[in-house]
Formats: sequence, C-alpha cells, structure tokens
Amino acid sequence: ELPLDEAKRLQCLAELGLSEPPCPPEPDAVLDGLVRCAAHLLGFPIAVISLVAESRMWFMARYGTDAVAGARDESFCTHTIRGSTLFEVADAQVDARFADSPWVIGETRLRAYAGLPIRLDGLTLGALCVADTVPRRLDAVQATLLADIANAVGAWFRHRREHVDLLASRADLQNRAELLQSLSRETPGMLFQYRQPPGERGGLSFVSGHAELVFGALAPLQEPGPRAFLERCHPDDLPALLRCMGDAVTAHQPWQQVFRVCLPGVAQPAWRAAHASPSRLTDGTVLWHGFVADVDEHVEIDRLRRDKLAAERASAEKSAFLSRASHELRTPLNAVLGFSQLLLLAEDEPLSPRQRERIEWVLASAQRLHQLVDGLLDLDRAEAVRARRPDDQADDAFTLLYIEDEPLNTLLVQEALRQRPDWHVLHAADGRSGLALAQTQRPEVVLTDINLPGLSGLDVVRELRADAALSGTLCIALSADATPGQIERAMQAGFDDYWTKPLDVLELAGRLADALARHGGR
Repeated sequence: ELPLDEAKRLQCLAELGLSEPPCPPEPDAVLDGLVRCAAHLLGFPIAVISLVAESRMWFMARYGTDAVAGARDESFCTHTIRGSTLFEVADAQVDARFADSPWVIGETRLRAYAGLPIRLDGLTLGALCVADTVPRRLDAVQATLLADIANAVGAWFRHRREHVDLLASRADLQNRAELLQSLSRETPGMLFQYRQPPGERGGLSFVSGHAELVFGALAPLQEPGPRAFLERCHPDDLPALLRCMGDAVTAHQPWQQVFRVCLPGVAQPAWRAAHASPSRLTDGTVLWHGFVADVDEHVEIDRLRRDKLAAERASAEKSAFLSRASHELRTPLNAVLGFSQLLLLAEDEPLSPRQRERIEWVLASAQRLHQLVDGLLDLDRAEAVRARRPDDQADDAFTLLYIEDEPLNTLLVQEALRQRPDWHVLHAADGRSGLALAQTQRPEVVLTDINLPGLSGLDVVRELRADAALSGTLCIALSADATPGQIERAMQAGFDDYWTKPLDVLELAGRLADALARHGGR
C-alpha cells in the first residue's frame, strides 16, 4: 500500500537529487554524526537514515552495517513512511510481516527495529531507524531521544532544500544575465539601470555593452554614477538634460530628451536620444530603466526633410512670382507688339521711312522681350520637372532622342535647342538605330516621326513600351499627317502626345517642358 502523496514524495526526492544513491558515495559528516549519536545514546548496534525511492530503499547515512540499499517492498522503512509516528517491531522473527525478510533471515539477522519518518514540507522522504540483533523495545526516554534526532535530520533536509533552491536561483539568475547580455548586444543603443536608494547617493547598477558605441571610449566607466556619461554631453545641451531628469525625479515620471554628445576624436557633435522610466521598490529605492540611442541618421533625415520642404516652399513662391510677373509683363508687351504692328499696317496714315524704321526697332525690341519672358517661364517649368527627378540626375540636362529621316527637320530641332543648356539632343535616322540609342542612353523624351524607313514610329513606341526599363519614357509623335485616324492610331500604339508639322521652333523648348511636367518628370 503506497502513501497517498506518493507522487509528490518521489518528485521531492528527485528535486533534491536523492532518487538514487550517489556514485561514488558522498558521505555527509552531519548525517554520519547523527546516526552514531542515535546508536550510542539508545544503545543499539545499528542506526541508519534511509530514503525510500520508487522501487528501492537506500541508506544516506549508516552505522553498524555494511549494507547500502535494498528492495523497497522488503524493507522495514517502507512501513515507517506510511505513518507519522514511531514504527516499532520488538521481534521480527515472530512478526508475520517480516519473518521471511532478507533483513531477518539474511546476514544482518535483525530482530528488533524502531523508526521515525523523516518529513520535509509535509512529505515523508525516508526514516531514521535503529535496529538490533536481539528482541527489544524502546523505553520512553529512548523514544524521545530518537524523536529529537529525527527532528535534527529533518532540519538537515530543510537546509538541503534551501541549498538546492539557492543553486537553482543562481542558475536562473545566470541564465537571465546571459540572456540580457545577448539581447543587449543586439540592441542598437545603450541600456542602463540607475539605482537610487532613499537618502543615499545613486549609481548605475547596469550598463549594456554598447555604451562606448553611444558615448565613445569611457575611461571612468567603473564609476558607479552617471558622471562619465554626462561629461560627454554638449555644454549647450547639458542644462536642459539635467533639468529634464530633475523634473522627472521630482514628479516620479518618465523622462526623454534629445541631446548632442562630444565624442573623442570627432569634430562634429553627435545626436543621441535618451528615455527612462521609474519603478519604486518596497524599501523606497527607485530604479530607473532607460535606453540611449544613436539618432544621428534620424536627425539628418529630419534636417533634409525640413530643407526639402523649405526648398519646395521657395520654389512654389518663385513660381507664383514668375506667374504674376509673366502676366504683368505680357499685358503691356502685347499692347506694344499689337499697336506697333497696327502702325506698320496702317494704309490710311502712312509712315515716313524714318518713322517706320523706329517703329520696327520698337517691334523688334518687344519681340525680343517676349522671347525672354517665354524663356524664363520655360526655365521655371524645366526646373520643376528636374526637382522631381532622382538626386543623381537632378543636375543633368534632359536628353531628347529625335528619330527623323529628313536632315532638314533634324537640323531645325537641333538648332532650336542648341542655345538651351538644359537639353541634350540625340539623333537617329531610322527606327532600329533609334531603339538602340534609347536602350543605351535612356533619354527623358523620344520625339519621332511616324513614317520612318524600316521600323515605323508606331513600331518604335510599341518596342519602347514593351521594354521594362524604357516603358515610362515620354514618347511624342511628330508628323505632317494630322488626320484624326492617324492621331488615334498613334495614341493607341502608346504615344503620350501627337504634334504636327510644321513645328514652331520658338515654342519647342516650352512645349517639351510642359509635356515633361504633365508626364511627371519621368
């Protein structure tokens, strides 16, 4: 019959490492002394401390016998652990439970047995017992002495439990410390814990391994306080940082601050962001757990974002000014141009040769001013498109690929853009060579005739749209065929726009800039 708490009892033995006898044996001076005391004080030749495991019983300490273990179901101690008081057998030879036990009929020749259970946390682990080879019983004094020694054995087991728990706690703490160090190594910043006992000077109780990456090489890192870190703070930012930390301590609230640090051997200050939160222990100690990160890149990105927004605002203001200026300039220019032309055309009031010459000077000057205003607006549109281009292309001229088999038309376009540094013109005389140039030069605009030798303009644009690298290129058809059917076929083939000849060369740059702006600057 097993004890009711057998499973818990066996689990307790396992947790203490006592399910099996150690190999080699590990004598314990305290337990060995207790069994000697039991034997001498009670006048018994044999005394043992036994532990009853799942299938066997073994002696953790023994006196007067060479036996070290035995089968559980044959032992006297199996009966002892079933109760909570003294278990005694005066003469085993006449007791039916033990008459044929190996301990009785074997080499040991036991006749008398007295044992008390050894308990730990309400569980019986084994027994303290004395035995003799002649029949006998304990008197009251002997029973009391045995109980006192059993209590001492129980105290030893309680200390063992505390020792095992302490070792487990130490192992757990070591594992946690190793985990914390591993996580700290993977954290791109410095973790810290600041301990502030009530009425005492505080100090850093933990600093992760990335401290020197955040604050540079720190010779006085062994100091318990934060002075070594605060000394690296930029002098202009230190007062605000200390004030923020002081306010947080007073209010017992989290604090966070962005500040600069001066690193050894680095000319420019570096930006850091710190955050810490408090927690109060039962003894009044306040722990601050915090994190300091390198935010140089974030600050630079934020600065670039602000600069970009400022540039966009300035560009918008400039465009608005140019729009207003264009309107204000064009109105009087149109009047000058118009009335100058009317004076030259008036037949009812003919001009003298000298008057005509002067009016022609006025008209030429007005036309020149008109061209300058148009050029200014064209430049503004081109800059707006350039602002949307990738950074590595923003300062380059736009590339126009003109595919045309008529040399005069080619010369006309080249001359129209020759004075424009923001445009670079490439030429191809047929569709196949035009495609080859497009694949190697990646132009922003392809301007092509429809009727080309070999590969037509429609075939060219279809090839461009099928090429992933060129599918977003702005493609414009330029043809003398202005019939609706031809225009529809061109747009279906993939052209973005359709221009008809003859081309006004004075308007070419402006029309290209407008087309790019509508196209998104791709």
